[in-house]
Amino acid sequence: MTHTAPGFAIHNLDDGETVHQRCVLLKGRVFGDEDYITVSTADTHGASTFPDQTWPVCASHFKALLMLSPGANVVTLANGSVKHSLKVNYLPLLQYPPLLLAIMVAKDSPLLMDCPPHKARGISSAHSDLDAAIAKLRMAAYMWQALTAEDLRSKGLGRRSFRLEEEWAVDTVSRDFAQAALEGPMFARNSESIHMRSTAKVHVIRSDKTVKELRDPQVAQQNQNANQRDKLYDYFKAALLEHGGPFDATAQPTVAGLILDSHYSPQQNLILAHAALGGAGDKRSPALGIFGSHTTWAWPRFIEEVTSCLLDTTPSGSRVGNDNEECGTGWQACAVGQGAFLHEVGHAFGCPHTAGIMSRGYAHDWPKVFLPRTSPGVLPRGTLTAVTPVVDGETPNDAVWDLRDALNFTFLRHFRLPSDVRSLSASAASAFPVVEVQHENGVNLRLVIRPHDGVGIARVSFRGAHEEQPTIAAPATSPIEYSFDELERRFGRTETVELKVLGMNGKERIITDVWAMLSRLSFVRVPGTSVVLQKRSVKSRDLEQNENNSSRKYWQWAAMLKTRGSDGKLYRATALDMRVGCILDGGVLFYANGTKVNLGPRWGRGGWERNFGGHASQKIDLPEGVDIAKVEVCGGFELEGYRTHLANGTFGGDRDWDERDKEFMEVLEAGPDERIVGFFGRSDWGRGFEGVQELGIITAPKNAELPDSVYDLPELKNTDGGLGPVSLDVYPGFLY
Repeated sequence: MTHTAPGFAIHNLDDGETVHQRCVLLKGRVFGDEDYITVSTADTHGASTFPDQTWPVCASHFKALLMLSPGANVVTLANGSVKHSLKVNYLPLLQYPPLLLAIMVAKDSPLLMDCPPHKARGISSAHSDLDAAIAKLRMAAYMWQALTAEDLRSKGLGRRSFRLEEEWAVDTVSRDFAQAALEGPMFARNSESIHMRSTAKVHVIRSDKTVKELRDPQVAQQNQNANQRDKLYDYFKAALLEHGGPFDATAQPTVAGLILDSHYSPQQNLILAHAALGGAGDKRSPALGIFGSHTTWAWPRFIEEVTSCLLDTTPSGSRVGNDNEECGTGWQACAVGQGAFLHEVGHAFGCPHTAGIMSRGYAHDWPKVFLPRTSPGVLPRGTLTAVTPVVDGETPNDAVWDLRDALNFTFLRHFRLPSDVRSLSASAASAFPVVEVQHENGVNLRLVIRPHDGVGIARVSFRGAHEEQPTIAAPATSPIEYSFDELERRFGRTETVELKVLGMNGKERIITDVWAMLSRLSFVRVPGTSVVLQKRSVKSRDLEQNENNSSRKYWQWAAMLKTRGSDGKLYRATALDMRVGCILDGGVLFYANGTKVNLGPRWGRGGWERNFGGHASQKIDLPEGVDIAKVEVCGGFELEGYRTHLANGTFGGDRDWDERDKEFMEVLEAGPDERIVGFFGRSDWGRGFEGVQELGIITAPKNAELPDSVYDLPELKNTDGGLGPVSLDVYPGFLY
């Protein structure tokens, strides 16, 4: 998208375009004589709706933040005698939930923030009092909004962002508004001086904690010796719930929360009353991202200060905290503060630690989002070099959302657009792409990538290189197949091949080694027959990342729903005990002859029989003639729980299962012509709680009669865990 006019080239906004955010980031080039552009905003009658702004130009490149009014806006850009106007329609989407802004203050708070002497000048509280905190948080939120909308637009996902809760109040996003409030009547007829308007609402929330309690070193997150490093998050949530109103948990709010009473203690070299934490909400509490106020002295109060704050090379000094040793100058403190706060808001929107903003990509690159050049910076070891000019698409910039997070946003109500057709079901929004090996009776081996119903495949990558298809613009909605021969021809067999499959819902399946996956075929041929058993599983991200780590040991296990007893007869499974605690510990399958088999290691590291813990465990009966319909697994970095559903509607398993688990839930179920006949998986061995890292089902053709020989196959039993003779020699007494 490039809109050209004499003297100007606008890269990211069309004339007449309709947007849904008040703050819009404009980017382009100008071919005039001045080193700045002037931006004027008016209505269709020519009346000014926002004070004129100036933004720097570097090697003809410019960026500017537009502050729009609802309805039609005529934006005029000027560089000396070169001028260009374009029309932008701003339509707020009030039908979707907003991001709420809140500042928590102690019940005895002095209502002051840390500020270095060069900012306070010894007598001013312009950058350190409560009014400053409100203005700075409001301005930061509008910058977040503009960054997000432009980033998602550039990724092909539409100009979408969260809206901010707004109210009719004294606006602070321009210096002129603050001046008008002091000089003129509140409702002056001259539109330039009207400072009352709809603007982002900042709630001031009173905590029941004192300043001393909030500044207790034991609750300071950066205190490595503290015993309650997450407590400030609980304090903030409690204050929001006590305040009520829009923060009531039933409203399912998403909140960006600033802690006003943060303070750097030079004596302890510790930032007190500060925590950088964020998390999704539930039925009992809001979604919340919190951050301390220790860097807000460096943030802009209004739009006229954005450029100066992001280029400020003044040393921060020893009177304020140098967060993560990346805040040596004013612009760095601004970048780390605003960027890290947005990182925590990302967690509130459900983002894990991925890349870009969710991996500290903001620390060095934040100014590149808003300006065409940057200033040099100071690091503990070395310096940051200034960049002139910043060219989007060429200049490296990690202050962006990872594509996985951006795709996830598109399915949140906060980021909806009127053009969106529908939203996904909870199960579809959390579904991961399926990667499996398929065949016909053991031949025609191929790797198949299958999208979940309603969720296309956005991207397929081998060894970090993206395939030409699919793309965001043309996602795959049907299976993608790669034959064994094709993969071998393209990549050879001498080195590992990593595969990443990204769904349009932001969920990514990672196979660390395709060859290793193919060596663990997802089927079992029953000797002497044409019957083939299929295997499907859910793996933890930990296993996917460490599958080829030779220092990690895994106990491989399997258990069929029938077992051969010592008398040679077959006995059906009668009950399943699903063992779940803080992770998925394992399970126990019970048989009609009184025997049982572990779904996990058979013995512990000390040589004793392995008994699983699990405070949230549940045992269900398996009635004769009733099939297992499906198994729900709560995935993530660790497998954290599972539930088994029977065909008669009975289900059981993790007793702590709640709405939060749905975000990471994956479903294992038989195909329409199959039935579940067993389980298989891998568990940690000799590490931690030895929990299940892979849980799978074994299926058979629905109407096929399985020969008795199936129940004698070693790969369908739990024996030595695949750990070999050493394991057998050490613990022979537990084999059966």
